[in-house]
Amino acid sequence: MSANWERGLGCVSPRPAVGLKRSWGFRQALLLGLFLLSTLAQAADRLPLWEAQSAQGTLYLFGSIHVCKASCFPLPGAALKRLKASQALVVELDPQNPEVQTKLLMAAQLPAGQSLEKLLSAGDWRAFKDTSAQLGMPVEILAGMQPWMAGTVLTLMAAQRSGFETAQGVDLALMAEAAEYGLPLEELETAEEQIAAFSAGGAEAQRKSLRQSVDLLHSGRLAPYLEHLLQAWRAGDAARLQSLLAETLPPDSEIARALIERRNLRMAERLDRKMQDRRSRFVVVGVGHLVGPQSIPALLAKRGYRVRQLSTAD
Repeated sequence: MSANWERGLGCVSPRPAVGLKRSWGFRQALLLGLFLLSTLAQAADRLPLWEAQSAQGTLYLFGSIHVCKASCFPLPGAALKRLKASQALVVELDPQNPEVQTKLLMAAQLPAGQSLEKLLSAGDWRAFKDTSAQLGMPVEILAGMQPWMAGTVLTLMAAQRSGFETAQGVDLALMAEAAEYGLPLEELETAEEQIAAFSAGGAEAQRKSLRQSVDLLHSGRLAPYLEHLLQAWRAGDAARLQSLLAETLPPDSEIARALIERRNLRMAERLDRKMQDRRSRFVVVGVGHLVGPQSIPALLAKRGYRVRQLSTAD
């Protein structure tokens, strides 16, 4: 009887057992598939692109690296798709406007009788001269410039050695794309406003900022810094971008308040005002303006916009 019972178990029981196994295997496969789909959705690369919607329409906010390199391109298809669907391109300031260039160059010059050598301490001047020589820039060309412009010129020269150039800036690429689509170009700021931000903080703050720039260049830290910035930008890693920005522009400094916080307030207010005409817009600004608690997306959210960061899956 035990044998028959065992045989019975062997003959009768297996059928429901096989059915049970098949059913469980199907459920496992279904659950695994759903898990993989969920994981893929979560793993979709985030973009340095935000969508801000209101009753008036939609703003797309794309973070730019003003000085980029060939590997920055092509730009994400999701961004270009939204640019093409928009009714205007908005930039901080048109860098190709000759009037803007003239104003910036004029403001960049120190008053007659002044020089960086007189403004800087003896130690800072030596470091500045050494860094200029290291980059192949005659210090005499820079000596008559405002600290903010002298630091900018040296930084651009150092960046160029690592393949980062203004000619490959993301803003310029998007401006070219927008021109092909026939989109009008709108500006958020004036040259005078940007000059005031660059030169903010007073003489001591400007000297400190130049000192930090020279130290960054002289130590050779700029190249890896730019690569880290590029990686964070590609990944749309807002937290990492905010952290990197804080390394070179301490958030509690007067210059940071002028260059980032106050400009963000002004740009968010102007974007909100522009949207009264109910035209969708694609906005490209430095990526530093789009991260952090005082960012343009955060400020628009406070104004009632529904804001979300987009990914490659959107």
